[in-house]
Formats: sequence, structure tokens, C-alpha cells
Amino acid sequence: MLPALRVVAVLHALSFLLQPIMAGLFLSGQDSAVDMHATNATVVVVLCLVMTVLATLAWRRTLIPRAAFTISLALLVVEIVQMGAGYGHVMWIHMTLGVLMMGGVAQLMPLVMRPYKPAVAE
Repeated sequence: MLPALRVVAVLHALSFLLQPIMAGLFLSGQDSAVDMHATNATVVVVLCLVMTVLATLAWRRTLIPRAAFTISLALLVVEIVQMGAGYGHVMWIHMTLGVLMMGGVAQLMPLVMRPYKPAVAE
């Protein structure tokens, strides 16, 4: 389960990193990039959903810290709001959430990738 979580987390991070690239291509005049951006947004959300399910299972088995589950769940919620803001053309929210989510992805990756030893209760 932990290897699957790690693979999905990496795929999520890579798909997430493609988003600002495609947005930049669109802003540079490549109109088809906006469709790729929208399609990839769906991929990002689906990967985050799978990642959150796997993180839930891994956390319950104490394979990862609770923070990894919490960040994964928060990312899922924010990504859904982000997608709605994008389709609704509410760009001030869409761009701000994109920056905040980048921070969440950056926090999540070490928590998922590092070996985890839970503290022993005394």
C-alpha cells in the first residue's frame, strides 16, 4: 500500500506541476493549452482522490504520519474548489489557490516519501 501511495503521490505532483506550464502556454497565445489545462485538472483531482484514499489506509496502519493524510485531504478539497474557480473564471481565487496548493504538495511529498517510525507511547 505504501509503494502505491508513493507512486500516486509522484504522479499527482508531476501532473500538478504541469498545470502552471499549460496555463503559461495559454497566456502566451497557444489557445489549445487551456483545454489541456482543464483536462489535466481532472487528472490531478482524480489522482488526489486516489492518493487520499491510500493515505487514509496508510495512516490508519501507522505507515505515514497523520499530517500526510490531513494534507492529502486538504489538497483534495482545495483542488475541487480550484477546479470550480477555474471553470467559473474566478481567476483571483484560481491563481491564489494554485500557489497555496503548490505549498501543500511541497509539504506532502517528504511526509509520504520518508521512512516513518511512529513515536512509542509511554
